[in-house]
Amino acid sequence: AAVGASRAAVDSGWIPYKHQVGITGRSVRPRLYMACGISGQIQHMGGMKSSDVIVAINTDADCPMMKAANYAVQGDLYKVIPALINAIKQARG
Repeated sequence: AAVGASRAAVDSGWIPYKHQVGITGRSVRPRLYMACGISGQIQHMGGMKSSDVIVAINTDADCPMMKAANYAVQGDLYKVIPALINAIKQARG
C-alpha cells in the first residue's frame, strides 16, 4: 500500500509533493484506490483513472469522484474511516 494525496493537500503542506497524484503529480495504477475526501477534479482523476477498483468516501454524493467510483460511501471521512477500521479489526478477531 502507498499513500497518495491531492494537490490541495500538498499545497497546504500536509504531505510532501512526492505523494501528489494527478496530472501535475504522479500517475498511479493500483488494484484498489481509496479516495477519502477527494472531490475528483479532472487534474487528480488524470493520475488515478487506471485504478482497477475505486472506493470513494465523500459528503458530496454528486462530486466527480463519487460518480467515477466502483463503490461510493456518502459520509464524513472522519466518521467513516474509524468505523471501517473498527469493522476490519472485529472481522480479524
